[in-house]
Amino acid sequence: MEAQLDFDYVNSSLSKGIDKVSSKIGIAVLMYCATKAKEIEFQMKANRPWTDRTNMAKATLSAKVSQPNPTTIRITLAHGVEYGIWLELANEKNYAIVGPTVRDESPRVIKDMQDLLNKIKL
Repeated sequence: MEAQLDFDYVNSSLSKGIDKVSSKIGIAVLMYCATKAKEIEFQMKANRPWTDRTNMAKATLSAKVSQPNPTTIRITLAHGVEYGIWLELANEKNYAIVGPTVRDESPRVIKDMQDLLNKIKL
């Protein structure tokens, strides 16, 4: 014998509670990303592999957070000088900082967010 109980939580009173939790998680992730972006920017400036001549390339390195749509939070790393592309791609990428930072930090950011979500007790 088999019995089932189907429950449509979207059309129930639980839906509002689920929406509140989802909103709070979204805010927590956005706050984490804003903090992490500041750390990453500092790290890029401290660990750049080139010798500064004018200090412009270092000064204009940036890491900014945006939310292009309700389900996406983005950390964008960038150079602020025209020749930043050459630091990233020329000379066998010996002077690159943005690409290597994305490669190294992405798994850490994902792991930190997983840890954050694991700490939430529902």
